[in-house]
Amino acid sequence: MNKQNAPSEDYDSIYKVNFDNPYYNSEDLLDKFYGHENSYSNYGDYKRYYLNPSNPIPKTRVKFKISSRIVQTKYGKLQGIVLAMDEHRYLSPLEVFLGVPYATPPVGSNRFSPTRTPSPWEGVRVSDRPGAACPQKLPDFDDEKLLLEKMPKGRLEYIKRLMPYLKNQSEDCLYLNIFAPLQMDETKIALPVLVYIHGDSYSWSSSSPYDGAVLASYTDLVVVTLNFRLGVLGFLNANPTPHLKARVANYGLMDQIAALHWVQQNIALFGGDPTNITLMGHGSGAACINFLMISPTVMPGLFHRAILLSGSALSSWAIVDDPVYYSLKLAKHLNCSIPDDLGKDHEVIVDCLREASIDELLSVDISAPNFLTAFGPSVDGVVIKTDFAKDFLTVHGSGDFPSFGPLNNMFQNVHSKRSDSGRRLFQNKYDLLFGVVTCEALWKFSANDIQNGIEAEKRDRMLRTYVRNSYTYHLSEIFYTIVNEYTDWERTVESPINTRDAAVSALSDAQYVAPLVQSGDLLSGGPKPTTSDEDGPGRPTKTYFYVFDYQTKDGFYTQRMGAVHGEELPYMFGAPLVQGFGHFPQNYTKSEVALAESMMLFVASFVKNGNPNDNTRQEALLPASRERNKFRGMNWEEYDSTHQKYLEIGIKPRLKNHYRAHQLSVWLRLIPELHRAGMEDVATRHNLFRNHNDQDLYEGIVRPDPLARTDNEIRRNSTYSDTALTTVDTIIATCVTIVPNRDLQPYNNTDTLASLEAAGYAAYSTALSVTIAIGCSLLILNVLIFAGVYYQRDKSRSRGKQQRFNEKHFETISGKHSHYHIDPTLAPSLVVDVERQNRKKLDQSLSNLNFKGPLDGKSPSPTLSIDNMMLPSKLGSRGNSFRLPNAYQGYATLPKNMGQAHFGNGSGSPRDDRVAHATLRRGKNLHPQNLPQAAIDEMRV
Repeated sequence: MNKQNAPSEDYDSIYKVNFDNPYYNSEDLLDKFYGHENSYSNYGDYKRYYLNPSNPIPKTRVKFKISSRIVQTKYGKLQGIVLAMDEHRYLSPLEVFLGVPYATPPVGSNRFSPTRTPSPWEGVRVSDRPGAACPQKLPDFDDEKLLLEKMPKGRLEYIKRLMPYLKNQSEDCLYLNIFAPLQMDETKIALPVLVYIHGDSYSWSSSSPYDGAVLASYTDLVVVTLNFRLGVLGFLNANPTPHLKARVANYGLMDQIAALHWVQQNIALFGGDPTNITLMGHGSGAACINFLMISPTVMPGLFHRAILLSGSALSSWAIVDDPVYYSLKLAKHLNCSIPDDLGKDHEVIVDCLREASIDELLSVDISAPNFLTAFGPSVDGVVIKTDFAKDFLTVHGSGDFPSFGPLNNMFQNVHSKRSDSGRRLFQNKYDLLFGVVTCEALWKFSANDIQNGIEAEKRDRMLRTYVRNSYTYHLSEIFYTIVNEYTDWERTVESPINTRDAAVSALSDAQYVAPLVQSGDLLSGGPKPTTSDEDGPGRPTKTYFYVFDYQTKDGFYTQRMGAVHGEELPYMFGAPLVQGFGHFPQNYTKSEVALAESMMLFVASFVKNGNPNDNTRQEALLPASRERNKFRGMNWEEYDSTHQKYLEIGIKPRLKNHYRAHQLSVWLRLIPELHRAGMEDVATRHNLFRNHNDQDLYEGIVRPDPLARTDNEIRRNSTYSDTALTTVDTIIATCVTIVPNRDLQPYNNTDTLASLEAAGYAAYSTALSVTIAIGCSLLILNVLIFAGVYYQRDKSRSRGKQQRFNEKHFETISGKHSHYHIDPTLAPSLVVDVERQNRKKLDQSLSNLNFKGPLDGKSPSPTLSIDNMMLPSKLGSRGNSFRLPNAYQGYATLPKNMGQAHFGNGSGSPRDDRVAHATLRRGKNLHPQNLPQAAIDEMRV
């Protein structure tokens, strides 16, 4: 389409939409933008040539419009290009400035030195080409088979698409790119600013592949991307005593700070708002931002919000725990002399490396142990303080922070003793948006692992390698805890695919999810700025958490395992709206376009006001569709450490809570406690794996055992203080607790690992003996208790048998004496049990019995002795009663139908005489002790 004669209705249909910016409704735009031939830069050509360095720009066929506006910055004049975003009807035109210098080139004497402001230039600098990438060592693609043994095919394809952007390298690389919505001169609107810090690695990548044109055009943000020094040039640290002699060593972080100062001073000239700047980073870039959030070097107000994508300062790879080790290794390869006193003269090493050529520096292969970093951020005492983790975990994790009670208990006095200025230093001054994808660590597995899965033995080697490289104490206990947590015990046999998935989940949680969630917990739960704080914004900060759970249909990974590390970036930058650009995939569905629109609007709303829910532009402008309707009306709730609400972002977004709660509790609570317990009076060997130095136990490179190193490896007669040097305080239990750098601690030359182990074995043997003795005592006690219980059970059974026998026998006797009856009305007063010791008194009293009837005056029959007499329990009231003596206060009845003759002169029949004598039988079978208890209770008064 020829834009020179573009009809107004076409322009209106494409560009005349309400972007809350009066410039886009101005009719002057048409004349200014399409005034003459080749007066604009077509985005299709821009994407084809600018965003694909492998295609050289034809000099005759394609011409790009240089903006007529000249921007006078603090350091010189700039002109950019005007870019028409004509491949999508909802994209507005831009002004793009590529390759803007923000610092003096770090070459010559400026290598390994703090970032310096740029030198002013004369004339007008045309910013139409991106700057060179910072020096970095690229992988060798000649042997792809070897590379596929270290990464999946999707990862290899991703890196191959990045390579064209990284081939043009130079130490003169400190440039930034600005993507600003096109505005007329009289426009006064200040747009929010988003600064993106690239990730991929601390050692390679660049800002050029991450083009901000679509994001800026669609969201009305001023987007800035920047380069910073990488690898050894960005993070060389040879200082063993940063706690005593601070010296800048995090040059890459200093570059980022310098770029933020440049943006703060000049971004208003490009339509940006210097009071509303947000940092966004991915992976290592997110970790850099996390360090800047807690660094005392960053001035208040330099930025205001942060977006952390799959990266945190608390990850094992985020910080180098022993930077001097790698610096000395590099120096030895380049034949630099090592000073006798490294603490005082470490600058000698830096000076030697400064004189080396860039090819020499990059030619040395300094490989870091798996899951760690050789040259990256480290404690230098300036940008990153010695006790940064302790302050971060204790000041932000205040006493009312529930998830990390053990940490607060360890340092319960830190917050109360901190000065007011120190308290303000570590306050969370920033709104935070952080997120992860569901399959972060997949790219660490080989192509064969992804295709066929792995066996349990390889899983164990990988996890054992991670544990050894990330922890120091109780390694076996931590390793078996991880294996136990990520084993599906409901399966009788685990397939290689399931084993691979479990290993991917374990490493994803350990290296990305748990550290980032912990950072989010600390920042959301820490002290909030108040109106009394001079540096605070006077409002509470807000935190939001997302989990990206969508895999691009035409992406690099064919396995349907979930979103892979970096899979959300194309949607953040709007690649689906223009069918891809740069190194991102090229083909997208309508649902993926709607997902990208929603992701960009979430980001834009957060950048503008700290709340991702303000999507009024989408509601007002974008036509309704089935794909877009899924995101309309979505209420993304704030995150806090208690409720842990998060938004699961996919084709169907959902609000959930407590992401992977059980797994994260293992990494953030159980494992740190296991690790901390090993720091206190535990034998050296107890902390190691069995056959600790057997390389067959591991997968990849492992670090030297920090408990077995001696100071002779790196220094000789240093006189500096023997204070333990740490990057993370040893007692702090985070996802990964980094130990004191034992390389830098003085040791007695006679001490060896063998002597340490011997002493440890003695203490271990004593403890073992005591444990065995206590165990044997408890065993004997349990046996005795069991014997007693068994004896009581048998005794109870015997007693029960006897009672059942007595009941049966009593029922027989009761049947034989059924002619004895007791009046029920008098039964409560009947004495049925006569004490043996009252026998004489009873016999004496029987002579005085008064029967209600004529008696013959005979003495009672001897058979009536009540010594052992028992009356049946079931007696009726059938006869005449007689009264016992007052001493017994009871009544009894004689058989009915017994006349006076029965008690007369003995003239009755023998049978009647037997009845007259009240034939109550004597015998022990009727004694109370032989009766069941129920019968006794029934008869007792």
